[in-house]
Amino acid sequence: MSIISLDNISKSFNKGKTKAIDGVTLDIEEGEFFGLIGPDGAGKTTTYRLLTTLLKPDSGTATVDGFDIVKDYRQIRQNIGYMPGKFSLYPDLSVEENLRFFAKTFGTTIEENYHLIEDIYKMLEPFKNRRAGKLSGGMKQKLALSCALIHAPRVLFLDEPTTGVDPVSRKELFAMLKKLNSENGITIVVSTPYRDEVLTCSRIAVMSEGKITAIGRPEDVLEPELTLSHEVAELTDQYVIEAEGLTKQFGNFVATDHITFKVRQGEIFGFLGANGAGKTTAMRMLTGLSQPTDGRATVAGFDCATQYEQIKKNIGYMSQKFALYDDLTVEENMKLYGGIYGMTPQEIAERTTELLAELGAESIRKSMVKSLPLGWKQKLAFGVSIFHTPGIVFLDEPTGGVDTETRKQFWELIYDAADKGITIFVTTHYMDEAEYCDRVSIMVDGKIAALGTPKELKEKFRVETMYDVFLTLARKATRQ
Repeated sequence: MSIISLDNISKSFNKGKTKAIDGVTLDIEEGEFFGLIGPDGAGKTTTYRLLTTLLKPDSGTATVDGFDIVKDYRQIRQNIGYMPGKFSLYPDLSVEENLRFFAKTFGTTIEENYHLIEDIYKMLEPFKNRRAGKLSGGMKQKLALSCALIHAPRVLFLDEPTTGVDPVSRKELFAMLKKLNSENGITIVVSTPYRDEVLTCSRIAVMSEGKITAIGRPEDVLEPELTLSHEVAELTDQYVIEAEGLTKQFGNFVATDHITFKVRQGEIFGFLGANGAGKTTAMRMLTGLSQPTDGRATVAGFDCATQYEQIKKNIGYMSQKFALYDDLTVEENMKLYGGIYGMTPQEIAERTTELLAELGAESIRKSMVKSLPLGWKQKLAFGVSIFHTPGIVFLDEPTGGVDTETRKQFWELIYDAADKGITIFVTTHYMDEAEYCDRVSIMVDGKIAALGTPKELKEKFRVETMYDVFLTLARKATRQ
């Protein structure tokens, strides 16, 4: 029996110019663990917003749990749980306050449906008085899932629930979802860019340009995994990043604990670790945004403790948060950043033309950034980070949330930059991307627990993939 049914549903934006959903027909059976898969801009989020009654279709009909999405929206909202792609919690409320707020909104209590969230909430209880905005990515998602479940929904919609979450937390979250599905009969509809998560679904629908292009079991529908090949350039003995005993302490908490490593010019250096391991703190020190408590580090020959302004001028940086200005065009963003880096108008114009050609983005030169799919935004953000041709570029989870094909294209840009002698310092939660790095370090509890080439690390831990290396080390973590 179908618990979700879409019949020729369509939805357009910009006065009909942008067709987000184009004649979609789909049935999802009660109790299924169903995946909605596709590249950025395929129409997945619009489909979620229609089924959760946040948008009305232009044409066609749809029902959720037997109720019409237009006529019966109030009943549907009582019967479903929804985790949108954006953070869905109140950052200034504590863990417990968020949960009580959501329970009260649906006319229930934590105690009434605690059995549904018990396995998840036990991990959160030691931090129930901590503000949600201060939680790690994995803990935030577990709280968001608890809030979405607290009223015992019959259908749970999850729009990329593990984006930006480390591999260990991802595995835990999906194990919880599978248990909710199998033991409580909750129908789950999930979208995810992670192949291993897609393979846990019983069926998937693949979307592209607003249409469904395939439906079936993941193993029957998925394309073969994309692989990248890259000849590692001969690296010089010139080190452009050197850290020795680098430490950052906040009160009694040692976020980064006496880490020591070196990065060569032109190297692609992967800097990995679970949420809360100390990666971002270390990167903030290396990029001049925070000064160390102890130890020392140099970047491009400049001291991180005393010459941080010089460091900022000699590096590129792409943060986890989107680095471009939505209300400017692509060209205007590049002009702005070129001016910040002290380039002349002629240099900016020449570099803009050159970079847009490299990115294959000439056709969107005059487009507003806010109108672009996430994949394009990420590629352009990378372009801006190397606009002034720095010797070193820091990338903090640059491919979070983008689809597989876009990730491949992004890494081709990274390889191209490395071939030109730019040193790449990158953090990622995709373990297949760790395989693409020349060398990898893995942080656990603020310390570097392993450092070497992907081949060396797999041999050392006697495993076949970098995911297994990561899992072996991350399980040893003791701090939350």
